[in-house]
Amino acid sequence: MSRNHYFLVSYRLGKQKKSTEVQTAAPVLTPEQARYHIESLHSSELPSEITDIDVKPLGDSTDQEPGQQRHT
Repeated sequence: MSRNHYFLVSYRLGKQKKSTEVQTAAPVLTPEQARYHIESLHSSELPSEITDIDVKPLGDSTDQEPGQQRHT
């Protein structure tokens, strides 16, 4: 079973601060990779409106249930 890695991605959409959690199989998530996820969430917005992308690891889990808290 593959291990899931979780990241908190913070960014600005226009003048609003936003954040989202991204789950990947990869142990690293670059800001460029995070941008792909953010743009898919905000497909009606111009990509240039998405700025200040910051990625922070939240930890990983092998068999986490949805809604279960992660501890880092």
